[in-house]
Amino acid sequence: MIPAAAAVLASLAIDCSHAGGCPMDLDSSGAIDGADLGMMLATWGTPEHDATGDGIVDGADLGILLAAWGPCPADPEWTLVTAINSGSTVAYDAQWNAVRTWTGATGGASVAYLRPDGSLVRPCVLPGGGFSAGGRGGRIQVFAPDGALQHDVRISGTGFLQHHDVRPMPNGNVLCLVWDSRSQAEASAAGRQGLAGPMWSERIIEIRFTGFGTYDVVWEWKLWDHLVQAVDPSLPGYGVPAQLPGRFDVNRGNVTAVGDWVHLNAIDYSPERDEIVVSSRNVNEVWVIDHSTTTAEAAGSAGGARGRGGDFLYRWGNPANYGRGSDADARFSVVHGAAWVPAGQPGAGNIIAFNNGDRPGAANDWSQAVEIVPPRGAGGTYEVPASAAFGPAQPAWTFGGTGTFYGGPTQCGAFRTPAGTTLVTLSNASTVIEVSPAGSVVSTWTAPVSLARAVRYRLVDGQWVGP
Repeated sequence: MIPAAAAVLASLAIDCSHAGGCPMDLDSSGAIDGADLGMMLATWGTPEHDATGDGIVDGADLGILLAAWGPCPADPEWTLVTAINSGSTVAYDAQWNAVRTWTGATGGASVAYLRPDGSLVRPCVLPGGGFSAGGRGGRIQVFAPDGALQHDVRISGTGFLQHHDVRPMPNGNVLCLVWDSRSQAEASAAGRQGLAGPMWSERIIEIRFTGFGTYDVVWEWKLWDHLVQAVDPSLPGYGVPAQLPGRFDVNRGNVTAVGDWVHLNAIDYSPERDEIVVSSRNVNEVWVIDHSTTTAEAAGSAGGARGRGGDFLYRWGNPANYGRGSDADARFSVVHGAAWVPAGQPGAGNIIAFNNGDRPGAANDWSQAVEIVPPRGAGGTYEVPASAAFGPAQPAWTFGGTGTFYGGPTQCGAFRTPAGTTLVTLSNASTVIEVSPAGSVVSTWTAPVSLARAVRYRLVDGQWVGP
């Protein structure tokens, strides 16, 4: 029977490649071998294990199985590199060969992301957007799976500009970080002291594309709605920051000459929890925000699945910001790249961030990727201590430390990969390091362009899976 099957195989032009699967692995062992052959022969002449679709297992099906004999091919993986100094986003395969290039309008504002269907969402710089600071963006381009430009929108206007990161959502919408400029008078009326100019706060908006260059804002959160100040009882938001850890003290954080204040730099979305995580460069914290609210609820302190409106559900990194510690207790010295560990990966639901380590002085800078396990109680609610800082006391996992690498004072980050490793990017050296769960370096690669963070995807059953 085997020679006859080989003759059938030789006479057929069969493409046995199968992206994201191994269809002749009948027992799901990871290889096509004698066990699979036995299963097919046991069903000879029946529809079970029919590979050709003609309704019967025969020599043609056997030929397909023999052609695929051996270990199942690995699902294709792409590492996406978005240049911040040119219009390119390039996908690299497992051997770091460039296999696909998307050409955008301008340099990337941060990271481009693949959707499951292979479309690409790429934030980039909008010249003349009205804000001048690192990470400025203002434009989002979406490329269809075939590479055609599908959407090209500007998120820019009087007093606002998209900047840094975006995050595609399962519903097809996109979350965006947006600078929200407030005048000196507005900031003073909110209790901010010592200002000599405007103050850029932050918004998060969820946009739905309505056309090639148009969109609707379908959800919004504003930091300005969640401030606390302890300087003037006659002004809004008066209170004790330590007693209101879900709000941000308007007098924490330096304001630059142009007005940049907390400077969020990364955003991620957890569909399982319907929550957002962001990282703030200037105040050394990560924040978690409830997305299950309405926009009206997001402006207050009640409502949503967690019952706290748009107040922070969780924060970590610098307890001095809410009066439950000093700056010496800060866990971050400049933080970038906050991201959830995706479902199905080791540590799912945890938070990964990159501690740039831009410490005072010139001789003691070093960086570290960290994984944080937020303390949660019954029903997944975050535990808010009565008077102490938010836990944990220490990260659950780290890579780097004293005397090791330094990624520079800007950009950088880390993502968990579909293989369970962690992809760490050192932006100052354009270096991507893959790290095992035990902290061993799996591989190191230097990108040919400047980048914020590299992100990896795997094609599984025709869908791109990644962070």
